[in-house]
Amino acid sequence: MRTLTTARFELRPWEDSFEDELVRLSSDERVMRFIGDGRLWTREEATQRHRELLEHWREYGFGWRAIIEKDSCAGVAALNHLGSTVPGIEESALEIGWWVDPASWGRGVATEAALALRDEAFGEVGAERLAARYQPANLASGRVMVKLGMRVHSDTVGKTGEPVRVYEMSRADWRAAPGR
Repeated sequence: MRTLTTARFELRPWEDSFEDELVRLSSDERVMRFIGDGRLWTREEATQRHRELLEHWREYGFGWRAIIEKDSCAGVAALNHLGSTVPGIEESALEIGWWVDPASWGRGVATEAALALRDEAFGEVGAERLAARYQPANLASGRVMVKLGMRVHSDTVGKTGEPVRVYEMSRADWRAAPGR
C-alpha cells in the first residue's frame, strides 16, 4: 500500500484517519450533486462506506486514496472493481473516479490524481480495461475522462434512475496515450 506522488499531491491509501474526510465530503451538496441521486449521506452511511473502502484495500491491495496537498485533503480518488454493474463493460474492468473538495475546484486536482491512478491501474495493478461513469451534466468530470485518453462507451441509467455516461480505456489505449 504505497503512497502515489504527483507533482503537487500525495495520493495516500485509504486508512482509518480519513473517515472524517469522507463524512465531510459526502455531506457537502456541491460534492454530492452528481453522485447517484444527489442525496447527502448520513454519518452512518459514510462510516459504513468507509469500512467497505478499508475492506477493499485489504482484499485487493488498491482502492480509494486521499488526495493530500500540504497536509490538507483536496479530495479523494478511487480505483475499484467494477463488477457487472455496467452493461457491455467486462466484469473484470476497474473503475476510476474522484471527488474533489469544492475549495480545490478548477485547479486540475481531479486530472492530476486520475492520471496517477490510471497509470497505477494499468501498471502495477495489471488491469486490462478501465471504466469511468459520470452524469452528463457534470461537464468537468467528462473533461477529465477525455484528458485521461478515455472514450465514450455508452449511455445508461444509474441505480436511482439518473442518466449516466460511461467512458472506457483499454491497456492498448493507455500505451498509446500522449504524455505517458
